[in-house]
Amino acid sequence: MRPSRPSPRRGQACPPRTRLARATSATYRPHLLLVLSLHASAALAYRNCPLARPPPRAPPLAAPHAPRMSLSPDPEVRLTGDAAADRMILQKLQRADGKLRREDMAVPSGRIAAEVAVGASAAEWQAAVSAARSRGVSAVRVRHLLVQTSGMAELLREQLNAGADWTEVAAAVSECEHSKGKGGEVGWCGVNDEHLDEILPRELRERTIVMKPGDMAIAQSARGVHVLQVVDVFQSLQIEEKPRTRGLPGSGFKPQPLIELLRASREDSRSFKQLTAAPSADGQLMKNSGKPKGVAMQYSIESMGCQMNTADAERMEGQLRALGFTKATEPGAAKVVVLNTCSIREHAEAKVYSFLGPHAIRKRSGEDMAIVVAGCVAQQEGEALLRRIPEIDLVMGPQYANRLGDLLEGVFNGNQIVATAPTHIMEDPTQPQRQSTVSAWVNVIYGCNERCSYCVVPTTRGSEQSRPRDAIRKEVEELVARGYKEVTLLGQNIDSWGRDLNPRSTFADLLRDVGATPGLARMRFVTSHPRYMSERVIDAVAETPALCEMFHIPCQSGDDDILRDMARGYTVEKYKQIVARIRARLPDAAITADVIVGFPGETEEQFERTLQLMRDVKFDQLNTAAYSPRPHTPAALWTNQVDEKVKKQRLHRINALAAEHALERRQRYLGRLEEVLVEQRNPKHPGQVKGRNRQGCPVFFEGDIDALKGELVPVRITEAGSYFLVGELEENKFAGGRYRDESDANVIEISHVL
Repeated sequence: MRPSRPSPRRGQACPPRTRLARATSATYRPHLLLVLSLHASAALAYRNCPLARPPPRAPPLAAPHAPRMSLSPDPEVRLTGDAAADRMILQKLQRADGKLRREDMAVPSGRIAAEVAVGASAAEWQAAVSAARSRGVSAVRVRHLLVQTSGMAELLREQLNAGADWTEVAAAVSECEHSKGKGGEVGWCGVNDEHLDEILPRELRERTIVMKPGDMAIAQSARGVHVLQVVDVFQSLQIEEKPRTRGLPGSGFKPQPLIELLRASREDSRSFKQLTAAPSADGQLMKNSGKPKGVAMQYSIESMGCQMNTADAERMEGQLRALGFTKATEPGAAKVVVLNTCSIREHAEAKVYSFLGPHAIRKRSGEDMAIVVAGCVAQQEGEALLRRIPEIDLVMGPQYANRLGDLLEGVFNGNQIVATAPTHIMEDPTQPQRQSTVSAWVNVIYGCNERCSYCVVPTTRGSEQSRPRDAIRKEVEELVARGYKEVTLLGQNIDSWGRDLNPRSTFADLLRDVGATPGLARMRFVTSHPRYMSERVIDAVAETPALCEMFHIPCQSGDDDILRDMARGYTVEKYKQIVARIRARLPDAAITADVIVGFPGETEEQFERTLQLMRDVKFDQLNTAAYSPRPHTPAALWTNQVDEKVKKQRLHRINALAAEHALERRQRYLGRLEEVLVEQRNPKHPGQVKGRNRQGCPVFFEGDIDALKGELVPVRITEAGSYFLVGELEENKFAGGRYRDESDANVIEISHVL
């Protein structure tokens, strides 16, 4: 049974929200009855008008379950009709000859869609299509609805943009006999795929080839009016590939079993169904893959830095698992070594060289293995890493995390690969190898369009790219079906989600939509930018039971002049107003932030203003750092750098105050009964388990991890530290799957009865 939020909350006088009330208040949900009734009346009027009747249609084609792809180098290769499998086929076929083609070269822009004005001429459309192709866009995955009036199409697009389910709408409304039973799915389309003319005429395919994933458009053809949506874009690998210029004792990493596996996969494209798993598949990614028996191919992945890097590492690990690799029990046994790097702090490059040293020695000694450097340092340094450590085989930026398997193919052929050019991030062709079975990371937006003067993220992670709402929702639904209780939505600037989609959507709408997933117990999100934090997001958290009362909103400084120099785009007063709105709406919410001390030009007086902001807000947790100059950032070039000794002193002072405030905030939990999601055993005390309350604070208590892992349990808090809580499991509070906190008069549903 899904746990509900205690209602009313402490300090709030709102009436309890029932499931019926929540359902009836969700105005963003699709009104299918309205859609159907309007469609019926519109269709009737249309058919009764002799001037509006369409010309006779050609006989229907056979369902395009395995169309021949004109973009394929092998004219005999056919797609399978399975989206994930076809994506893998396309990824392999575009480099099936093992050589680098012109369309694989780096491109100057990371955009995958050209801006084409409404009513553009044929020449303008052709120029846009040519530009898309020059960026390596070969095909797009499309779905559509076919209706007979533009008014109906506009209504449907509005409903779909508000979160309506494509499968339901297509089945109820679409007049396309080929796709209505498949959620409107047409599949992967190229401009020259003439076999699709009876479904999507060429002019519509040209329109979709310049669209971004998630974009919707309305277009007319002889068949009627189409509501089009691009689900995904296939872009050729944007890589630099070259033979080694420095010989090594070994012959390079060419494990024969994997070479044979890849060759067999190209010869029989249908086997890609066995090599890939759609996100809805079970944990087994390899079933009868054809990998030779008794051959052990092992990998190791070391990841540094933020939650985004953790999620990227899980995606890369999923790729390796899909190829048949297993995780090495000892680092020295790994045949593929992946270092996922972070460049947010100074000396990041030195850490990379230190980590890679032992593996470079292994390779120099003649051992066949592959060394992969991924992440932000890889993006930042590029080919320079190969010059420093020639033993490296692959340098890949964060945008290539889910194409590791494709990039390794070039490595297996004895080449060094640099993949740092801007590119579209496709939907994952394999399942990430999650580190937890309780909580999961879900990417909702990649990259960042902000230009903070100290930050390397826009340089290393590229421009913002929102994932389509449907893809996010389906991933969360599948995680819940696999038993996950909590998801955390990820984005460098998560409140920007939807601004790059067409039509535009808002992050608040996404929160409400995904937060209503049946069976989802908890949902969090990071990281918010103060400039984009809206009242609607705060309301969504307050009104969506699954959303946890926790906000991570970096402030970075408490001085307006420093914030201006940082190019943050807000003032201290605006930041305090955001905090005041949150605490007025959600008095018990946790507010966490990031602060930088010693930014260029920061005076003692300006630093004191940061301390004053901390006293005014009293953060539940504050992540602090001394400023460190980063490559390709304006602040690194300024001459008014703060002395290192002063930075350390200020960091010590701010950490002491942050710990004091954190302890004060934790003490409010003493004596309270908290809902705790149990995640793991306490590694320091095996008899204890560790979980988190709704505000994200770690809670330790005595318990059996085998019985409690993944469960929501009531814990009475008995001790508070600056960054943790200690409590006791309230076994006597259970009664038929519910426990009662008499002090708050709250009843909370629990999914497990001890």
